[in-house]
Amino acid sequence: MTDARPWLARRHHPPGVTPLEVWNLPVLGQEFWELAGAVRVDATRRAGVPEPLLTTRLVATVQAALELLVRQHAPDAVYLSGGLACLEGFNAELARVTTALPCAVHVAEAPRFAPVHAGLAVLQSLSARAPLSVDVGQTSIKCASPHVSWLVERSPVTLPWLFIGMPRPKDGHHLAAAVRFIAGTMHTFIETNAEAPDALCLALPCPLDEALRPGGCTYGWEGHASLITDIVTQAGLPMSGGTVWVLNDAELAAESARRDARVKGRKVLCLTLGFGPGGALLERT
Repeated sequence: MTDARPWLARRHHPPGVTPLEVWNLPVLGQEFWELAGAVRVDATRRAGVPEPLLTTRLVATVQAALELLVRQHAPDAVYLSGGLACLEGFNAELARVTTALPCAVHVAEAPRFAPVHAGLAVLQSLSARAPLSVDVGQTSIKCASPHVSWLVERSPVTLPWLFIGMPRPKDGHHLAAAVRFIAGTMHTFIETNAEAPDALCLALPCPLDEALRPGGCTYGWEGHASLITDIVTQAGLPMSGGTVWVLNDAELAAESARRDARVKGRKVLCLTLGFGPGGALLERT
């Protein structure tokens, strides 16, 4: 019988990657997230706006944000990922409106899955033989092994949106529900599709300090010191143990930019377009 060993979680800082706070960037008279987020897009879709027009509106917001961010950071390239980059006609419309920018603009070839696949590459570079990558978004979880990828949607019924500034349930049931969702998805993925992992890359949609205390997001778990431990304990990871490399989801998106052969230059501005926009700056040495 294999001796039980602990899974050790540590904060991973991708070399040359700096997180950027872009969600509250003033764009077209509002904050960036208010115009370029899944909540706004979904509400517009429910109102009957056809997808091509919806794409045009989203891309106009992204264009305005890029003009500000490119002027501020002077990147050699821009890289976009995230679920909203999958909207009908997104690539063509983005290419049309960004011709005046002084740098190339790229969209990930698989916008939803590019970051989680980059997590596999990170683990393989750290000599993992059976890597598992998990990208927790505010609207879904993406899981990937070297052979299989999954996307599991978050249910707003069991996990209601807890926006920053809203009161959190005093009994903490939202924390337990979030842990069940993430750990349960990981456990099912491993049981169904993946060999027993020996290393895990775990990206979360919030700031993280060195002690792995999470910052704010719509799961409402800011400051919950045992979040990572709770997830790892409940995920049913193999008793042989391993390392959990924890980072922010925009940092993981920057890793996918690093590994995209189309993206050239020393400095790359990376944006994720999902529940709300996230950002990171990749500076190669």
